[in-house]
Amino acid sequence: MRRITAALAVPLAPAAVVVGSATADPSNQRASCEGILVSSATYPGQVADLGRLFHDQLKDQGIPPGFLDVGAAQVKAGGVEACLAVLPS
Repeated sequence: MRRITAALAVPLAPAAVVVGSATADPSNQRASCEGILVSSATYPGQVADLGRLFHDQLKDQGIPPGFLDVGAAQVKAGGVEACLAVLPS
C-alpha cells in the first residue's frame, strides 16, 4: 500500500501547494478527503487526469479501481496533506 501512497503524493503535490478558493473546508468534519482533494485541483481536467492515472496504477497492482474512490469518500482527515498521508491506509 505504500507504493500507492507514494504514487498519490507525487502527482498531487502541485495541487497541494496551490489550493483554489473553492477548496472544501477542512475544518468541516463532514468534508471527505475526496472532496478536499478534488477541490484542490489547479487546472481544468486535472481531476480526470489524476483519476485515470490512479485507477490505472491500482489496476496494475491488482486492486479494484473503485478502492481509491470509496476510501477517499469515507476518510475525513482534515486537509490535503493529511489526506495524502492516510490514503489509502
